[in-house]
Amino acid sequence: MTQAEVLQALDARAADQWGLVTTAQAKLDGVQGVQLLRLERSGALESVGHGVYRLAVSPPPEHLRIKVAWLRLDPGTPARDRRTDGPGAGVVSHTSACAVHGLGGRPADPVELTVSSRRTTRDGTVVLHRAAMDAEDITVVDGLPVTTVPRTVVDLLEARTDAARTGTFVAEAAARGLVRVDDLAPQVAGFAGAYGLPEEASGTELLKFLCEQAGRPLRAGKAGRPAAKAAGPGAASIPGRKRPTIWEVAKRAGVSHQTVSRFLKNDSGMKPATRARIEQAVAELDYRPNLMARSMRTQRSHRITIVLPELSGFVPIPLLRGASAAAHEAGYMTDVVGLEGGESRRARSVLSLLETRQADGVLSLVPLGDLAGGRGAGQWPVVVLGEYDDNLQSRGRLADGRPAEEILRHLADQGHRRFLHVAGSQDWASARNRRAVYVEAIERLGLESYGIVDGDWSVRSGYEAARDLPADSGVTAVLAANDYVALGVLRGFQDRGTRVPEEMSVFGWDDEEFTRYFSPSISTVHINKEEVGRQSMLSLLALLRGEPEPKSEVADLFRLVPRGSSGPVDR
Repeated sequence: MTQAEVLQALDARAADQWGLVTTAQAKLDGVQGVQLLRLERSGALESVGHGVYRLAVSPPPEHLRIKVAWLRLDPGTPARDRRTDGPGAGVVSHTSACAVHGLGGRPADPVELTVSSRRTTRDGTVVLHRAAMDAEDITVVDGLPVTTVPRTVVDLLEARTDAARTGTFVAEAAARGLVRVDDLAPQVAGFAGAYGLPEEASGTELLKFLCEQAGRPLRAGKAGRPAAKAAGPGAASIPGRKRPTIWEVAKRAGVSHQTVSRFLKNDSGMKPATRARIEQAVAELDYRPNLMARSMRTQRSHRITIVLPELSGFVPIPLLRGASAAAHEAGYMTDVVGLEGGESRRARSVLSLLETRQADGVLSLVPLGDLAGGRGAGQWPVVVLGEYDDNLQSRGRLADGRPAEEILRHLADQGHRRFLHVAGSQDWASARNRRAVYVEAIERLGLESYGIVDGDWSVRSGYEAARDLPADSGVTAVLAANDYVALGVLRGFQDRGTRVPEEMSVFGWDDEEFTRYFSPSISTVHINKEEVGRQSMLSLLALLRGEPEPKSEVADLFRLVPRGSSGPVDR
């Protein structure tokens, strides 16, 4: 499988799992552990727990540790197919249930889960309780099976949880109308003695005592009705609780519902003070737009498709991260797809996505023929980035070679006069441009070039160039075509006993993550691809809203990052 195919398979798995995927699930799609490690090193995946990864293009989910622990109970089964009984089953409970319900103060540590059969765990951050669980004891919050508020109170008392913490949970739940004290009291009366009360004390007396210990006098509200205070994270997902409406948000913020609608569409012309009031109201009410209802009403999917070619060994993760973040902020989900064929075939596939309303708009990283251009090419909401060719080889701004002259100037200021350039594959415009600028800048700055080694972007080509450089070449600095070549150059010099940077300076290009952790750390050129992706997505969003196209110039697209592999000439 190519890297693009692997990412597509992982994205499909993670779509209904908060952007998370397990190693066991990946294996079901033919993705091997070594491929996951490579994606992690490239920044496409983040390890968030043993055998669990988060896709970098997905926003970090709330209660991440709890979700990771729950997935690990049955790592090979997708979240949507998980049961709450039988082998591998489990329910979020105790202090972790408090956190998911948004009640009881600080998040739980460790994560607590209840399972129906005997199980053990070597993870010291997870506690497994064994207990029977009836269907009426379980609710679903943000896709997680969680003990109901009454069952959570009983579990806390049975586990002899601190009185103040339990009291805080009870007081907040009662105040928000999530539990009736009269209904709960009979279930908890038997725990009075365990908390220092007389054995004959009633459940109501115990609940009042717990709340007093928390400094939260018990004020019971009517069950099923939201209190005036904030609903709390996840409250809108509790069965039986009415979803807050846009009109309620407007009333609390003191604005019209049309203004709230403009806010939800990320209207850039809104006054900061108005935006702040609406943001506060949304947070207090835990308002979440009903995307399903909105889709039925507007005939929109509220999804944006990002197009890659079908076969590619390179995936521009930072660019995808920036584009996806901008879409998510505007209320859109993103799908990354690989489309086979040339420009015209990809264009037909994109039209099919739009005509069948599988996507509201398309951001393509590769050419789409006459469909490209958005505003100037008809009515279709399509933006083509224009920075890559059919094979995702960079062109345009991303292929600019001018930073090569900045590197030479920087090294010349440190006393270097004789250089070597290990080039990239000349099939790439970026490699040709860097080579051309290197040749021109050497002459313009009055420097010397020992020569240019024709490389192929690989670590091997850099290693061989360093290994084969004559000891009397006079070269004191090497400009590598990218960070992988620079890594090979460094290792080549280390193996032959040449000290870096004391005897030889090395400069790479791309600011790959590993450059920060190699010894010595690798000097490089950072390319702000994340902002390129973000601004391209903002152009598409403006097209969808019928707004003027925003300015898309990226300030400081390239930035030199000198590190440990370069320094003054050792005199």
